[in-house]
Amino acid sequence: MAMSKVSISEAKLACAICLDLLKSPATIPCGHNFCMECIGRCWHQEGGSETFRCPQCRETFSSRPPLSKNTILCEIVEDFSHPDPAWASKEAVDSQGVLCDFCTDEKLKAVKSCVVCMASYCEVHLQPHSSNPVFSDHRLIDPVRDIERRKCPTHRKPLEVFCRTDQKCVCCLCAINEHRQHETVSVEEQVSELKKDLHEQQAKVDKQMQETTGEIAKLQQKADSIKGMVLQVKHHTRNKCAELLKTIERAQKDVLRYIDHEEEAVLSRVEDSMKLLRSNLAGLQDSKQQFRAALESDDSLFVLQEHWRLSKLEQPLPVLQCEADVNFSAVENAMTELSSHITGQLHSSFNPHLEAEVCKDNEKEISSGRLSVCPMETRADLNSKQKADYVQHALQLTFDPNTVHKHLLLSDNNCIVTDVDPESVPYPEHPERFSNFPQVLCAESLSGGRSYWEVEISGHWAGMGVTYRGIKRKGSNMCSLIGRNSLSWCLLYSNSKYLALHNKEEVSLQSGRYQRIGIYLDYPEGTLDFYGIGDTMSLIHRFKTEFTEPVYPAFWVFLGTSLRICWLD
Repeated sequence: MAMSKVSISEAKLACAICLDLLKSPATIPCGHNFCMECIGRCWHQEGGSETFRCPQCRETFSSRPPLSKNTILCEIVEDFSHPDPAWASKEAVDSQGVLCDFCTDEKLKAVKSCVVCMASYCEVHLQPHSSNPVFSDHRLIDPVRDIERRKCPTHRKPLEVFCRTDQKCVCCLCAINEHRQHETVSVEEQVSELKKDLHEQQAKVDKQMQETTGEIAKLQQKADSIKGMVLQVKHHTRNKCAELLKTIERAQKDVLRYIDHEEEAVLSRVEDSMKLLRSNLAGLQDSKQQFRAALESDDSLFVLQEHWRLSKLEQPLPVLQCEADVNFSAVENAMTELSSHITGQLHSSFNPHLEAEVCKDNEKEISSGRLSVCPMETRADLNSKQKADYVQHALQLTFDPNTVHKHLLLSDNNCIVTDVDPESVPYPEHPERFSNFPQVLCAESLSGGRSYWEVEISGHWAGMGVTYRGIKRKGSNMCSLIGRNSLSWCLLYSNSKYLALHNKEEVSLQSGRYQRIGIYLDYPEGTLDFYGIGDTMSLIHRFKTEFTEPVYPAFWVFLGTSLRICWLD
């Protein structure tokens, strides 16, 4: 059985508050329907009163009525919003524009809508509004499709009044009756005020857009300037490094040429000596044959004659001692000294400038420990202690494979670490591994007591100390180096010189050269001591601070240097 299509005007399905089609319609006890969100917002504004009213009939309720969705009405609105295919042709016609309400045969396109007549007119039927004075007070607007919704659903009058109390459009009869005690103005006056507010907001938006555009232009200009500066610095760096490389290559060629010349001269002397010795050897072999013949002969006269003849021969020449030794130790020492000098210059000239630029990250201030060199009398007191006083707190440490940099090789059961750059060790990926600087931590954490350990250095460049676990592991920021942040304390050994490093501060230390360093941590007292180990223990430096969490022994090695954690009995 075919279902008949019931004609329902859009106005009957409109919410009296927002004037749009009902959304999640809710029916209140008086029988009127509203969008659930609209009626809820309306009653929320009345939350200070003890009664709640219907916005349409003004019926009051002693308590706020519960709201639930009207499922039947919801389906009707849904059908109205999505008409069946039989109405598709009408919708297609409507989509072309608003049609004249007075055309009887072929409906023409409307050019104006009258808010008094609540109708739309084509050019022909609009003529009375233009020529007849009766319609002079009728306001014409551009054609609107939903003009029916501009009528009051109760009185069928134009919605010409705006109720500021209820924030809704009403007709003149509503304004006289239900809204007589409310603040009401004409719709035009309300729109005029709203437009003023919109103009002000638009002006603010325009100003913000202008300011934002200006800031974007400034940042773009700065970005372009930075890019240009970076290109210039890169070009300058490449040129200077190329010049340095050329100088080193020339020095290399000169040294290799000298070595080749020395090799040629020594080998030439060796060859001359070998030729002379071969000649002497041949003469000695002939003499030996003659002696053998005389010794083996039974002819007495022959033996007498040979003895007399052989005794008259010249004595055999002594074996020559050729000065074939060559010593290039002077060259090796010169190259080692040159390499160390260049490396030291790079560190002292380049790194401080780099740190001044990049060490700007905000760091968590764990401790306020400052660099402090022990007074000389304190050093004397410490030196008077016996090594046994420290060894009793000795512990055996091992390097943590999960933290070691890929250019550092661990050996001897993780007790030796060696810089093997440019080679790389295929360690597996790990979040705690140092990714940019050749550093490593020990696996053991220290807290709450006293600890002592010793490290043996083989090379020219190493750092040792302690750090909190939170030290950065990734990135090229120099502040992730041990001693270059507030999380770590470090003694740097560089070409027989020592530096004390903490929180981007450094102190040059006067001390002898030690290949073995003892480190003593008194966690409760907040002291970290570094001793040079020789015939006696000599204090190199003491840090004084207040430790707030466990620390880990930390190291970094460079330029082929090796560190070994010593066993202490």
